Amino acid sequence: MNWLFEQSTIDDIKRVSLHIVGHLPKALVYIVFITVLYFIAKRLLLFLSMRTSATFAEPMRRATKYFFVFVGVIAVFGAFEADLGSLWAMIGTVAALIAVGFVAMWSVLSNLSCTVLILFFRPFEVGDDIEFTDPAGLRGKVINLNFAYTTLQDDEGRLIQIPNNLFFQRIVKRRPGGKVVETTLAEQLYKDEHHKEG
Repeated sequence: MNWLFEQSTIDDIKRVSLHIVGHLPKALVYIVFITVLYFIAKRLLLFLSMRTSATFAEPMRRATKYFFVFVGVIAVFGAFEADLGSLWAMIGTVAALIAVGFVAMWSVLSNLSCTVLILFFRPFEVGDDIEFTDPAGLRGKVINLNFAYTTLQDDEGRLIQIPNNLFFQRIVKRRPGGKVVETTLAEQLYKDEHHKEG
């Protein structure tokens, strides 16, 4: 009886070992692919952080890291054909709750999406002087841009926080704070890489 138990245990270990070895190449391909995507995302975040402040980029960097770690773990489990049915059900439930929360926080989402549009279309830069025509007299120098607000500093040194969605609802006058040099994303990434190496 003891011999049968030991033989069964040895057979189980062999079966699991063969399963792991058979699926290991697929898991390694997933890990390499997700790692490459993570480094591409990091480069894009580095590019965005140079156009904004560190307070904007740091939370995005952390969220990106946790996202890719989560995706990597799920991909590895999937490569080894683990049963993820209950995990997907939990993820679906959490996603539904988050979606309901997002609908409840529509103004925050509006500011977030407007921040992304500001970063891509560049209606102004940090260091520019801007002025709103409505309400009249609202003007200042852009000193910070984050997910929700753009911070201006007026002539008296007071800080004014403007919701980012307001830039798409009002007419804004802009005076560049310095020389504006247009570069492509590829040129900017190339310059950053050589700056780090130097």
